[in-house]
Amino acid sequence: MVSRRRLLQMGAGALAAAAGCVGSPDDTTTDPGPGNGTSPTDPGDGSTTTPGDLPTWEPSWTRSFGGANVLGIDTADGRLYLTLSEDGGPSSVAAFDPDEQSVLWRTESEGEAVGGSHADFQHIARGQWGSTVTGSTVYTVAGPAEQREWSAVHALDRASGERRWSHQRERELRVAGLADDLVVAAGLEFFPGPEQTPVSHQTPEEPLVTVVYGLDPEDGTVRWEREFEAVAEVAASPDGIFVGAGDRLVGLDHEGTTTFTHQYGPATRVEAVPGRVYYLTGDPYAGGAQTLHGLGPDGDRDWRHELPVDELLLDGDRLYAGGDAVVAVDPDGTVVWRDDDYGEWLLLDPDGDRLYTRSGSRADAATAYDTAGETRWTFDPPVNNAWPEAATADALAVGTVLGAFYAVNADGEATAAVEQETVFDALGLDGTVYVGNGDDELLALEP
Repeated sequence: MVSRRRLLQMGAGALAAAAGCVGSPDDTTTDPGPGNGTSPTDPGDGSTTTPGDLPTWEPSWTRSFGGANVLGIDTADGRLYLTLSEDGGPSSVAAFDPDEQSVLWRTESEGEAVGGSHADFQHIARGQWGSTVTGSTVYTVAGPAEQREWSAVHALDRASGERRWSHQRERELRVAGLADDLVVAAGLEFFPGPEQTPVSHQTPEEPLVTVVYGLDPEDGTVRWEREFEAVAEVAASPDGIFVGAGDRLVGLDHEGTTTFTHQYGPATRVEAVPGRVYYLTGDPYAGGAQTLHGLGPDGDRDWRHELPVDELLLDGDRLYAGGDAVVAVDPDGTVVWRDDDYGEWLLLDPDGDRLYTRSGSRADAATAYDTAGETRWTFDPPVNNAWPEAATADALAVGTVLGAFYAVNADGEATAAVEQETVFDALGLDGTVYVGNGDDELLALEP
């Protein structure tokens, strides 16, 4: 895993460079090919070239935060919730009014912001940092986790920023999700231990242990905790908590009691919505197909598909999957559409009616799909690495490894560009793209 400090040195672009058939019953596996469901229109072999005389994409305004990098940007009800962190700490969360360009509150925590600790982290280089924002609370994770000492989940009042409670452990913590009246957190043991010196390419002799915590949302009291080895992902829904660990998926109720064990693996991804658990298994580094399982909250498997995918994104109860194909799957297992071109780093626009992917033979383009899978375009800038960074309802911001940051309109044509060597996070809201860059700034860009 690339550390935050290393990412600060590299820039996010460099990290990016490194980096219609109902499913069959339980006993049958299918590979729903292009004939099952609809396949989007092929854009052809031509690429969208970028003119060299694009106007400069000038920010409407910029805001700095006293030397703290803007690492993550989340939103709720028109406000921005910014994850800020200085090298070595402290970190903070700031509630920001983009219309007034004002900080409503800012709450500081000891240590750096912990990457990959927010509930909607997609396990990709984009969006490494962020907070988990609910109706009344902002959950954030900070601490000297990079030094393998400790980390803490902090629950902040969304209206005032007041710290309601903290849950600290000598583990790398993250918020896995919320299940009705329960905050679900996961804590991975540090490797190597705090007293040991890290060695390049060092691997543990035994699978690392993750503790799953059921926390009271009012005061952070630990209601229960469970230990699992080799955890790939933890998901939560009103139906329960679902742990992909090793070669099995384990279901827990809200009291932490095991409700089922589904023996199939190795686990890679888990997503859950009311009435459905999506469970992806297989070796993502081996190439070829993985198995996507559709299970009920009681652990009964209703369908499964063999698909060449390794990334999942939920939109309501519909699942989008990306990899060597891009697939849309409904809860009943129907493959709504499938495109057999490469597409990862899945991104939905704020309206949920357009899906963007990182595409191209060299992961050097951005492709737009209608979510019905009927139309698309591909923007292919003259670089070896490019990806969809953030979307408004009518435009897309495309990042590149060389630092060019493009505004692309609804027809797939670039309208402006600006140099941004480092983009930690970006988010589209009400026609504006907000960018946290490597110069300790928040930028407002209007496509």
